[in-house]
Amino acid sequence: MGKHLKLSTKEFQFLYSYQSYTENRKQQQEQKLILLSKVISAYGDTYYNLKEKTRQVVEMICWFSAEKGYCFAKEDYFADRFGVSPKTVRNIFKKLREVGLVCTIYRHSTTQNGLGAAIHLFLDHPYFGVWEKKFHLPTFQAGCQAENEEIPCESKDEKPKRVSTKYLSFSKDLLKILRKENRLDYTYTPKNVPQAFVKTVKTFFSEAKDIYTLWGKAVLAYQKFSLSNALEDYSETVIEAFRQSIFAHKHRKIRKDFTGYFYGTLVKMFTYKKREETFENHPTIFNWLEDPEKESTFPLEKKRWQMEIEYLIEKEERTLEFDPEEIPY
Repeated sequence: MGKHLKLSTKEFQFLYSYQSYTENRKQQQEQKLILLSKVISAYGDTYYNLKEKTRQVVEMICWFSAEKGYCFAKEDYFADRFGVSPKTVRNIFKKLREVGLVCTIYRHSTTQNGLGAAIHLFLDHPYFGVWEKKFHLPTFQAGCQAENEEIPCESKDEKPKRVSTKYLSFSKDLLKILRKENRLDYTYTPKNVPQAFVKTVKTFFSEAKDIYTLWGKAVLAYQKFSLSNALEDYSETVIEAFRQSIFAHKHRKIRKDFTGYFYGTLVKMFTYKKREETFENHPTIFNWLEDPEKESTFPLEKKRWQMEIEYLIEKEERTLEFDPEEIPY
């Protein structure tokens, strides 16, 4: 589509006064979550690395767009409400356009012969077909439809027709991945990584490089402690640390890097493991309260000590006794 498509005042009135797709707040919330899930899927793992205020802007955009499929709130509005820069808001809409979730049109300026306020239309909203037909927007699936059509027979002299890919909604990140060489899946993970760990991690990290990197973090954490056994014997501990990290990631508790959070969690767990081994193996540390066998024998030992003390006292008294006949008076 032309990136400078402008709506007339009459067209904008039609857009603005059109009946809302959602009838109540609950329906609007449901539609917002549908749009938000598309956005999160487009961002991938980087979405949870965004600042909290930036994510709030994204959610508010989806909330506005849930009602009629578009958002025309200005950048300054989001900047003032959430305390972000206008550039941050522009980058959000730029990202949504690059991944093919949003197309941007403009109002006709009333003060000059130029562009007015931007209107961002969500392609996945049920109302997009209405706006597409009313404002004669180019079809974004034209390239895909052309590929699926039956190819007519062509003579050898005729050159194959080129299919326009102008409006294909490929993101820049996806194109970079496609240009790269084939990546290795989890089956290429080195054998020194326990299979139990690979089996758990491959659901979330399918590439051998990512799995090997996570295990490397486990090796670094293990080397900080002089544990009794080899690292492979603590595979369950490593797996549990990974599960806790995934839980934190899903609940948006990880502010920076996932591997860093996983490493920190594992360090804490190895700290507790080291304390347990030290407590169990140290010859001078013994917990009397947690030893039931010692608790049962303690009264008998105490009674034996008392008997020995009484015996020594009696022996001492016998040595101090005098025969009455030997007392001179």
